[in-house]
Amino acid sequence: MYLTREEERMFDGYYGEAVSLAIRVIVKVGEALGAERLIRVKHVHVSGASYSTVGEAGRRFIVDLAGKGAKFRVYTTVNPVGMDTEDPNAIPYAIITREYIRGQNDIINAFKAMGADLILTCTPYYTYIPDKLGLSVGDHVAWGESSAVVYGNSVMGVRTNREGGPLALMAGITGRTYYYGMHIDSFRIPTIRYVARRKPLDEAEAGILGELIATIHDDEKPPLIEAVFTSDPALRELSAALGAAGSIAMAYIPGVTPEKPPQGRLESIELDEELKRVVEERAPNETPDIVFVGCPHASMSDLEMLKLEMKKYSGRPKSKILVSTSRHVYLEALSKGLVGELESMGVSFIRDSCLIVSPFARRGVKPVVATNSFKAYFYLRKRGVPVYIAGIPRLVRASYGG
Repeated sequence: MYLTREEERMFDGYYGEAVSLAIRVIVKVGEALGAERLIRVKHVHVSGASYSTVGEAGRRFIVDLAGKGAKFRVYTTVNPVGMDTEDPNAIPYAIITREYIRGQNDIINAFKAMGADLILTCTPYYTYIPDKLGLSVGDHVAWGESSAVVYGNSVMGVRTNREGGPLALMAGITGRTYYYGMHIDSFRIPTIRYVARRKPLDEAEAGILGELIATIHDDEKPPLIEAVFTSDPALRELSAALGAAGSIAMAYIPGVTPEKPPQGRLESIELDEELKRVVEERAPNETPDIVFVGCPHASMSDLEMLKLEMKKYSGRPKSKILVSTSRHVYLEALSKGLVGELESMGVSFIRDSCLIVSPFARRGVKPVVATNSFKAYFYLRKRGVPVYIAGIPRLVRASYGG
């Protein structure tokens, strides 16, 4: 692999042990993939920040890197952690011990020592980050959160591979990643079209469509998805499902993806009937214990939709309604009075975290959950949690016993 003079100095340890370790990892992965060089990145978003996800071995690794003097050479932000940092008891059915808090805080403090911006969200695109860094179409970034990777490539037009937590961490320390995959034009051109034109898809339907595509798409090129989506949250949930159910890093969505459309005739696969069947099968047929919105983290439009739907009913919901979101969105909603309105109607908020990266339902009782997120559906089922999936209007109706 070709390295610049500065990259050679990184490799040889001129900038310290941590930088040398980081660039050696990136070079090794790049060489295994056939990359000919490295590329500078404008932003890094690190996943694997939850103590529930990385465990004690991950905690030691991250703390050790910070102890070796590792510093981020490029603007780096961090994914959600395993608890609300201001209210560790905000997540029901989760056992947060003092030892857990200590382990999670060690990770947070290590990232802080390395110079990270602790936004603690899986949706950096819903924060000030794109404006702060001037992220635009064609910019190279290194993101570790799979849902953000797909959203970034498909909706924003930035370029990132699915880096995974350790590789994104190494990219932050070096400011580099390997020049391969989604960073190259030829890898971003679809050859297969998936069609679901029956109706505009809400966020739950978009997530299920993403699952159907991810389970059958075996081309290294991105799928072209011909469908109409009702909102940006639907695009977010499509992205999350493509990342959770498969290894897809990008989808080309006509009218959304800011790149030239593919030329020529594409193989086409119709998914309308299968999508309709699965959506109906997974809709709530009982009043859940918990209605969960915010995986990936909820946006302002999710909160507005939830308020609009809950105003159609009187009294308090029978289900506990949980919303997980970034502290950035929470503070914006708080300033506009939206948090107070929703809390008065029975909504509880989780910041910095969510159910799937926390110890939620890992031991003991398994509550019935209904969510608008395929990603939450996918991972909670792996824990043995009974889960339904539907759009926000259907979720709210179910929460009131309808």
